[in-house]
Amino acid sequence: MKAGHFWQTFEMRRLRYGVAGLKDPTDLQASIDHLVAHGFAQCEVQFVKEFTLKEADAKRLGEVARDNGIGLSVHAPYFAQLTTKEPERLKLHLGGLHHACKLASAMGATVVVCHPGSHHGATPEELHERVNANLADLGPRIGDLGVKLGLETCGRRSQFGALGDIALMVKEHSFTTVVIDYAHIHALSNGSLDSPQAMEALFAYVTEQFSFEHFWPLHTHFSDNEYGPGGEIRHVPYGQGSLRIGHVVQGASKFDMALTVVSEEKDAGSHVAILDELKSTGAPLVFPAKREVVRREREGLWFPHPIPLERKNQAHVFRHGAREVRITNKDKVYFPEGEMTKGDLINYYYNVAPMMLPFLRDRPIAMQRVPEGIYGEAFYEKQLPKGAPEWVHSVPISAEGGSRTIDFVVVEDVATLVWLAQIASVEVHAWTSKWPKLDEPDFAVLDLDPHEPIEFEDVRAVARLVKVVLDGLGLRAFPKTSGGSGLQIFIPITPGHSYAEVREFCVAVGGMLRTAYPEKVTLEFAKAKRAGKVYVDAGQNAKGQTLVAPYSVRPYPGAPVSAPLAWDELDEEIFPEMFSMCSLFERIEQVGDLFADAMKIRQDLHPALERLSG
Repeated sequence: MKAGHFWQTFEMRRLRYGVAGLKDPTDLQASIDHLVAHGFAQCEVQFVKEFTLKEADAKRLGEVARDNGIGLSVHAPYFAQLTTKEPERLKLHLGGLHHACKLASAMGATVVVCHPGSHHGATPEELHERVNANLADLGPRIGDLGVKLGLETCGRRSQFGALGDIALMVKEHSFTTVVIDYAHIHALSNGSLDSPQAMEALFAYVTEQFSFEHFWPLHTHFSDNEYGPGGEIRHVPYGQGSLRIGHVVQGASKFDMALTVVSEEKDAGSHVAILDELKSTGAPLVFPAKREVVRREREGLWFPHPIPLERKNQAHVFRHGAREVRITNKDKVYFPEGEMTKGDLINYYYNVAPMMLPFLRDRPIAMQRVPEGIYGEAFYEKQLPKGAPEWVHSVPISAEGGSRTIDFVVVEDVATLVWLAQIASVEVHAWTSKWPKLDEPDFAVLDLDPHEPIEFEDVRAVARLVKVVLDGLGLRAFPKTSGGSGLQIFIPITPGHSYAEVREFCVAVGGMLRTAYPEKVTLEFAKAKRAGKVYVDAGQNAKGQTLVAPYSVRPYPGAPVSAPLAWDELDEEIFPEMFSMCSLFERIEQVGDLFADAMKIRQDLHPALERLSG
């Protein structure tokens, strides 16, 4: 199987443009109204010199912004630097970043931008060690706030924060992300970002060095500037320098990403001129919209980005670079209750690809196909179907007993997801290990399978108990609905575990749950003995077993989805049917990709196994 990046040779899907600074921090409604009137869809709240909002004000700002379709980010104080060495100053600086993140969390902002800081005479090795240590200190304080700390690319040679340095930090600290300041990179490269080709090279490097969640969206700053041998000198009104927003759009157009662009120039005319040029380029702009209007538009089935299809005779064609998927019978109803069609399913998988693909990459999958819709004959299929496009990747795996080889499909890109929907594979089941290390799972999974008569409230109660046990063992886990009546708890683990070890761990946890809650938890293998209880299924942790992938649709009435959850949602009165093709994208806009962190952290189960067996 060839490795490849699914976002290459595709298209930028969304660009949210806005400005830095509130017009009047004492009048939040007027500040948001000003943004809406000018067509700006983003505001970066500036705390660069002082904190101008209290927590209650920040919460109110978030409410007003959401009601008007305005995205928010925060710029932390300039003084709060990660390169600081002196203990007293460092305490103040990290405290400033912590407070900025708390305010950002209160207002629902997604990113807190910070300048990593100056060299202060330190060597590159010393700086890396210092920034790394300071982020490790800060992480436990802000890691659960739901906000990313955005490390901004530096603009002067005396500062820390080259793109390569930031890539190293982001790989080490899951609560961080990258912020691209085009003007800063332009200045330090002696004005090299002066063409679409140069911008394309920048985005190619970003997509190579960072994970998908860091450029969905990629947070960026744009302004024209003057520069010299030491780097940036000052911002200037748009048009007086050599940066062009059109080059950004052209450079990003081949990459499957979303962009947030914040104009930092203080000149109001520059903000408008940049937006006008964005419109003229045909950039996929997001515009502000009243919340009630957005809700009316979303009644029933709604997708953020209609799939681009070309008419070809009696069919349609979806293109992803050089790959083509021929789409037929897209109006065929698959889910009769909501009159949801094959075309809707294809649209769903096209839109959910940014969330699904990081998990699916390199995993063999099994398909559940329903060519006549969910009430027709369904069948599972592991073997790559005859007639599949030659670009669909597969891996050869010996069947149990070694009597034959099965070519398992591996979902590498959005074209493969669209093709799966085209062949009526409503559901995607995936291994918990990756090719070629199929004997080494990278997830342990506790599958909570309820048996009637039982309420989903009981399943939630057992899941909350799972969190208590895992917290006690020092392990992070990620719950999701199965898309049916149960819940699944995914625990990311380091390479080197065997399936036997993982299963032993899950059985031991299940035993603790049964001891603590015997009236509702069972480990009984015989189904007849599980009535009225939640079966903790550790047997799914075996080579060749597959589990429904996060965000996969299930072939049930209403098109339910296997939806990642936040742990605190298990304290609420939720039900699996709440999460469906109809509701998922509005949910993602509100809570983001709740499974993203599961792909970034890895944990050793061996210490927990020792404790459980001791």
